[in-house]
Amino acid sequence: MLHFFKFRQDLFAPQPAKEIYIKRGAGKGWPEECPPIRAANSFGFDLLANFDVTFVRGKGTWRVAKDIVIDSDFDFASDEISEGKPLAQQYAWFWPKGQKLPHVITDNVWAQIRNQVKISSYLFLKTDPNELLLMTDIPNLMRPWRAMTALVDTDWYPASYTWHVVIELSDAQKQITIKKGDPICRVMPVRRDTYFAQEMSPASFDEFFARGQKWLATHGKFEHEGTMDITRTYVRQQARSKFIVMT
Repeated sequence: MLHFFKFRQDLFAPQPAKEIYIKRGAGKGWPEECPPIRAANSFGFDLLANFDVTFVRGKGTWRVAKDIVIDSDFDFASDEISEGKPLAQQYAWFWPKGQKLPHVITDNVWAQIRNQVKISSYLFLKTDPNELLLMTDIPNLMRPWRAMTALVDTDWYPASYTWHVVIELSDAQKQITIKKGDPICRVMPVRRDTYFAQEMSPASFDEFFARGQKWLATHGKFEHEGTMDITRTYVRQQARSKFIVMT
């Protein structure tokens, strides 16, 4: 299970992913009509942009057009004696040239990653024991920026800060705007385990292939030139995962 706490209660919680993200025009054969693509689109939770933000590129580097820093709606004190006060968190920021902490970035590396910007989710996140959190781009959604993929040990890593998403801006653009409510990242809890791949034996493949041919003969609708229509049957037999945000 994904557990979260919001930096401020008026901000977005994770949202169940959606089957369709692009409103298409007339016609048949759009990618979103494919059941496996729809299933991939809706697998996981989306982290949403909490504010409008615009990035502007000039002289080879990017900047945030309008910096945003907000305070938490809870107070924090470093010890029991000190008076608590709200935490402050910037919304979007780039890797600084010459960075030393939290890790060193040498100038030659900075030149390669200067298009990357961090956007705060304003969410404290953790998962149940033996569950990791896969953070990645929204499937099948092409935009002038992309979320970098990361796999985080949120079951044991005691991150007492809100998680950010690293996105990479396209060099082909001069200005990029992300609107409030846009999905900036997909997150999926996954099990920490050992996964195997093994080639089928000839006998196993024969059984697999025969089963597939029997399924086609039973459920497929012959169209033309030896092709079969299986779309409706495939949808009926799909076993889809569900993603629910509990309140």
